[in-house]
Amino acid sequence: MRNQYAKKRRRSLPLLAGALGLVGAAACAVGVQEERQLGDQYAAAVDTGMPVVHDPAVQAPLDAAVRPLVAVAARRDLPWTFRVVNTTDVNAFAIPGGHIYVTRGLIEHATSYNQLAGVLGHEIGHVDLRHTARQIEKQRAAALGVGLGYIVLGREPGAAEGQALNVVAAAVFARFSREDERAADHAGVRYTTAAGIDPHGLADMFHILQQVQGTDPGAIEQFFASHPMTADRIADVERTIAADPAARAAAQTGRKDATVFHELQRAVHALPAPRPKPRSGP
Repeated sequence: MRNQYAKKRRRSLPLLAGALGLVGAAACAVGVQEERQLGDQYAAAVDTGMPVVHDPAVQAPLDAAVRPLVAVAARRDLPWTFRVVNTTDVNAFAIPGGHIYVTRGLIEHATSYNQLAGVLGHEIGHVDLRHTARQIEKQRAAALGVGLGYIVLGREPGAAEGQALNVVAAAVFARFSREDERAADHAGVRYTTAAGIDPHGLADMFHILQQVQGTDPGAIEQFFASHPMTADRIADVERTIAADPAARAAAQTGRKDATVFHELQRAVHALPAPRPKPRSGP
């Protein structure tokens, strides 16, 4: 009798796992409304924990610089917000719901408007394509999947296992995939092209970041950690431009520079000195 019960249980496990998986997939989904709510919460945390700039002298030229990109973004229903973070780190990042941040260091290292526009177009692409929302879904699925697995196995995870799983999840979901980065690069090319901006700015900014990596790798480590740079990434951006007639035309006639970019740089230069980074060693 016990053997018959064990066989029946083994046969039922795949069905149970499949049913629980369907329920789990629905539970993990992040809708547009929740995406915006989570984005607002994350933005509030960033505003509290980082030196986000609220100076109108900085905000006005930044808003003017990004306005042409927002006008051609796919998700124009979002309440897009752009902020400068007063740090020498060279970085830019996006939060669900249309919150995008660019550091003082990146603005200072850029040499033309189309470079900044290319990076911001890339970040808009991450939001438009819901890359962060999908990462949240994956994290939820991973956590739920672990729970479902233990239900199927008939035991609960130990404290050490739970802690290890959290560490692994944090490592796995700390960065976008290569495919997501490529899709955001392509979006950056599309948006700058549609906005009448020279799309070569994104590739030019990547070249600058590679140079900074050679001279001051500490300033660039956060960008490369969240935006993995592969050997063929710049070449892929160039191929994307070459394959698109509209992008080729924008590369010839689009804006490479703009007064508003230099106004932004001057306003950033006038900010108080960034807080020094904490030392990692003795």
